[in-house]
Amino acid sequence: MLMQSKGKNQRIGSLTRLARVGLSLASLSLATASIISSKPVVANENQRMATASTELPVVKSAALGTDMNVPWSKPVRIDDPFEGNYLGIFDRNYFWRNVIDNNARVDVISLWSRNSVRLLLAYRDRNCSYGSYYHAFRAIPECLVSNNTLKITNLYIKLGDRVFRLEGNNSRFKVSNELATALKNSPAQNVSIRLLSETGESVDSEIGKKTVEAWKAIY
Repeated sequence: MLMQSKGKNQRIGSLTRLARVGLSLASLSLATASIISSKPVVANENQRMATASTELPVVKSAALGTDMNVPWSKPVRIDDPFEGNYLGIFDRNYFWRNVIDNNARVDVISLWSRNSVRLLLAYRDRNCSYGSYYHAFRAIPECLVSNNTLKITNLYIKLGDRVFRLEGNNSRFKVSNELATALKNSPAQNVSIRLLSETGESVDSEIGKKTVEAWKAIY
């Protein structure tokens, strides 16, 4: 009886050790699965950047200006020395209107990326007067051109029946997950936007159809 009891205790001990080993392996598997499940978002972004590095045009700066020479309304890879590498789309619209009581050409330039929208609102004022120089009996106007920019504090984006109001910092606005989804699903047509400057000036503009179509590549 003593030998049987001893053998039985040994078998119970072995089963207990096996159970502990099994629980340890199960915990390890769950931890590994948790780590793996947290990687797809990063992996997808890295894959997109890897694809962009071979297929998309490269722009060396994210700085906005009225004399930029970049691919407009197309996805590009931005390699900025201060902001790093990311995907973006440059858009430009210009028109004539009264800005601060002056008839000026208005340039609305924007950079759309996954995390933010950056805007530049510039206007070129052209003041002309007639001097004393005449050519072929016609007065030749002397014109003075000045370039100015306005700091944008609020951005309104109308997508279908919804209007997104964004508050910015130095003409830069954060793109939330909700807005990113709305931009991605926007129909291929011009999108109306409104810019509100720190001086209270309101300027209405549009984002072109080609840029709207390109949003699907980054959102």
